[in-house]
Amino acid sequence: MERKAGMHHDQHQAAGRYYIPTYAKVEKDGTAVPRYEVGNGQDSSVKDFLRTYDITARPKRTSPSEVTYSDRSGDVRRTFTITYYPSPDPGGYDHARITVRAR
Repeated sequence: MERKAGMHHDQHQAAGRYYIPTYAKVEKDGTAVPRYEVGNGQDSSVKDFLRTYDITARPKRTSPSEVTYSDRSGDVRRTFTITYYPSPDPGGYDHARITVRAR
């Protein structure tokens, strides 16, 4: 399922790391939907996730706490929805949920 979405670690060997989905589903129409949880730290962050999976698309803000990216990985079209969950610190976030829809 991760391979279908272009998110398998073997597909991004130069990154030297990978993230493990906390949820994964293949919908009836064949759309792969893995979901990841990332923290706001040195070992896990949205910036690191985007770098690890070569996501260079320009972000589109859909709400104050949500951003989307769209790109292609081979013949797969992917949409990444990043939802930030606030931290008590101004401008910070405790963690983020990244949902990928790949078709």
